[in-house]
Amino acid sequence: MAILARLGAFAGRGEAAAAAAAGEAPAVGDDLRVTLAMKPETATQLDPASLNGGGVSSHIFEGGLDRLTANGPLLRRTDVLILEVDPASAADLDALEQFATTAGARIPVVAAAHHLTLAAARRLMRSSIADVLPIPFTQEEWTQALDSARGKLAQVRTGGGPARSGNIVAVQGALGGMGTSMIATQLAQVWAETKKVLLIDLDVQRGNAALYLNLKPRLSIADLIEADDRLDIEFLNMVIERHQSGVSVISAPTDMTPMDAVTPEFIERLLDVCTQNFDVVVLDLPGVWMDWTALAIQKSDLMLLVSQLTVSGIQQARRQLDVAEANNLGDRARVVLNRMVPGLFGRYDVSEAEGVLRSSVHGAIANDYPTVSAALDEGRSLKQIKLKSKVEKDIRQLAAQLADELATLGATA
Repeated sequence: MAILARLGAFAGRGEAAAAAAAGEAPAVGDDLRVTLAMKPETATQLDPASLNGGGVSSHIFEGGLDRLTANGPLLRRTDVLILEVDPASAADLDALEQFATTAGARIPVVAAAHHLTLAAARRLMRSSIADVLPIPFTQEEWTQALDSARGKLAQVRTGGGPARSGNIVAVQGALGGMGTSMIATQLAQVWAETKKVLLIDLDVQRGNAALYLNLKPRLSIADLIEADDRLDIEFLNMVIERHQSGVSVISAPTDMTPMDAVTPEFIERLLDVCTQNFDVVVLDLPGVWMDWTALAIQKSDLMLLVSQLTVSGIQQARRQLDVAEANNLGDRARVVLNRMVPGLFGRYDVSEAEGVLRSSVHGAIANDYPTVSAALDEGRSLKQIKLKSKVEKDIRQLAAQLADELATLGATA
């Protein structure tokens, strides 16, 4: 139970709706994407129709900073944040300043407050925010606040237009040897046919993603960890290796690295840089729950939980789902069963597995050892080894299904 309490700080314990709000994020487009984080009683008083139009797409989020920062996908698709605060609360002001100087460095923040006085406005403007907004506000005040936010947004962006907001798909095995890295590397190659894809091997002790792609990297994730505050796109490009399929890869270290060498702060910084520069970021995660793996899943749009149709595979998958659900991450989990043997008419029978898991099976991958083994040994796609094989068809079907899901989240895949 201790680990759940610790994970809760990163995964956003609270009502399950906090995590589910990721699916309600505004669509990516040319509109300015504005998120209003308001208390429930304030949110009910807002008229959504008056907040949209004129190049603005607004989304009302009921909750404070704690719940909002636990919703990584929504934050990544927010251009401007309107945050309700109490100017008389030292805790609110401290949290506002901390957010405005971290995430707010790329997301302009407008502080909104009831009974806003001149003195209160001055207190708020001492924080690193774009503007203040009274509650309730007029259409003119709303427009002026957004104009101020746009000005600050222009200072942190280059090239104009909305910033890239890539998808993150985490892939985690219920046990070792489930085929997690195989699925991660093959999915990445399929998506790379039409998207700019980055695969990050975060299994710092047993990672094989680079090996499965026949890459011999000079640098690894360990070099990015050592970079600390110097981590930016230029440093990232120094570490990245390019696969023939077009997939960019950050490999796991060649030496055994302590799991606690990775920190939540590093994951936060790494994924922020990556999603600003790639359409899809695939995370090959170790099958353990730590502060930083919880944060990585929290920031992901979807988590693929890879298992097999065995007693131990299903049991461990259920345990993993329990932890995810306890930390309000269950809605992002998608169970994938690997090495499946099709039954009558080529269909997979997953009904018993779904009953034990108490969850749907979202994908099934055929058992084709010769084709998969050859692909991994040669660092090639399944398509290059055996065209129209059952396993290659299953991977492509899974990739298409996930891309469709991501598209409904206002995403890019």
